Amino acid sequence: MQYDYVIVGGGSAGAVLASRLSENGTKQVALFEAGPDTPPDDVPDVIADSYPGLSYFDPRFHWTGLRVYNRSPKLNSQPPKTAKLEQAKVMGGGSSINGQFAVRGLPHDYDEWQSLGLEGWGWEGMLPYLKKLERDLDFDGDLHNKTGPIPIRRVFPEDWGGFTKSVFKQTEKDYPYRPDYNGSFEDGSFPLPLSNENDRRVSTAIGYLDKAVRARQNLHIFANAFVEGLVNEGTRFTGVRVTIDAQTKVYNAGEVIICAGALHSPAILLRAGIGPAAQLKALGIEVVADRQGVGENLTDHPHIAVAAHFKKSARLRPGQRRHIFLGVRYSSDYADCHTGDMLMMPVNRAGWHPLGKAMGALNVCVNKSYSRGTVTLKNASAEEEPIVDLNLASDGRDLMRLVDGFKRLYKIMEAPEVRQHVNTWFLAGYSDEARALSVRKPSNWIKTASAAYMFDYLPLFRETLLKRKFGTTDRMHAMMQNEELIIDWVKESVWSGWHVSGTCKMGVDSDPLAVLDAKCRVRGVQGLRVVDASIMPTIVAANTNITTIAMAEKAADLILNS
Repeated sequence: MQYDYVIVGGGSAGAVLASRLSENGTKQVALFEAGPDTPPDDVPDVIADSYPGLSYFDPRFHWTGLRVYNRSPKLNSQPPKTAKLEQAKVMGGGSSINGQFAVRGLPHDYDEWQSLGLEGWGWEGMLPYLKKLERDLDFDGDLHNKTGPIPIRRVFPEDWGGFTKSVFKQTEKDYPYRPDYNGSFEDGSFPLPLSNENDRRVSTAIGYLDKAVRARQNLHIFANAFVEGLVNEGTRFTGVRVTIDAQTKVYNAGEVIICAGALHSPAILLRAGIGPAAQLKALGIEVVADRQGVGENLTDHPHIAVAAHFKKSARLRPGQRRHIFLGVRYSSDYADCHTGDMLMMPVNRAGWHPLGKAMGALNVCVNKSYSRGTVTLKNASAEEEPIVDLNLASDGRDLMRLVDGFKRLYKIMEAPEVRQHVNTWFLAGYSDEARALSVRKPSNWIKTASAAYMFDYLPLFRETLLKRKFGTTDRMHAMMQNEELIIDWVKESVWSGWHVSGTCKMGVDSDPLAVLDAKCRVRGVQGLRVVDASIMPTIVAANTNITTIAMAEKAADLILNS
């Protein structure tokens, strides 16, 4: 079985490449996805749903064995704790389970890449591809496109939930309303753009692998296909070894393109002998190329949040599916940080279940982060998940911007216009217990339905339970009087924004941590590229999905023209 291109991973990048590389009909393209397929006429309801809290936590579409360190075990005196991190194992990848936010990076994000020597990856080079992917349903003009595969729309203020409206009244005083997040580069309060049409998600599996694309004779799509490893002859990579229905075969390729995401792409390279030589030798893996940067430079958007139990005036109207409408982009003005480096989002619903519908949160994240983590191997087995150290908030700039973010959350939640819609508010985080309750099943509905009733009608029960689990507002008042208490809580509670990136970064010859060149080719070998969020040299000040799709669009042109 010989193909021109073999693509490993059918996610946000892989589906784009499969579509574009097979477009002219002259190249044989094979796409291998470890999870199930979601063809446009057979998309599971939990994925199509405009409310993403269902697909976020549905174990059918995740790498369920993956656990990560939010805070590096190297930084803590206590025993290190791991947490789940939902990474997609389904056609469409992150675009099939994420929050559907269709947010671009800022021009300076991409110009930073160009300044690092990556010619063509600056704002001017990326804008045509950011436009090419989109079919904007609300805006037109030089910064937008009306004909791309991914529809983009917004929910405007008249349709926002009550809690979001009350927060907006506070934020617009300092950050004025601006309708087009992707067409404005100033700070402001924006309706967040969504990859969504007719209140249904549109993933890359739907937008790029539509019925016409799937009918192409030169495109071969394999779902539930686990890539055991890469095949090489010396430093040339010639194919992949794949297990489908308990049968393992080799599929040969003129070129192999890894699109497995920022945690699994470096793991695939390491197992193939591409990575830090000392690390590989210690695991008994033969070194094919000594690339020190494989698995380094892991970057994410660290989050903190406070949660609230809403009065009925703050809740979504019955049947409303979207739950996050507003994004407040602001500048921290912290030393050595870009403008537009922070994002605040009111969340008008905390879960699919009865209790979740009565609760929400106010989140803040470092949208341009500097902390760096690592991806390494436990052993050489493809069945074993890698060791992921997110190392969140290890850079002092990230930590102190989250501390400042907490102070901003506090002021908003204590504002009379917000308090009148809230029964109580408290410190929040993403625990394994909260994640387990977020899986849709009858037992969780029963648990949360009884709790929802008692939270509404037995306030003493509500306050006692929340105090025992999270502490009262008295704790937060005390934190505002002592910054060290805020710092301790941020370190304990910081969580991932699900925006892992940077672990196979592009870079110039002189960069010792550059895994790829500017055409996404793996340095030191032949016949191998990587295209996904792992190739970002630095993280963008935005949800990473739209940038990943645009990078794949650009990479497709680079590959076809090379």
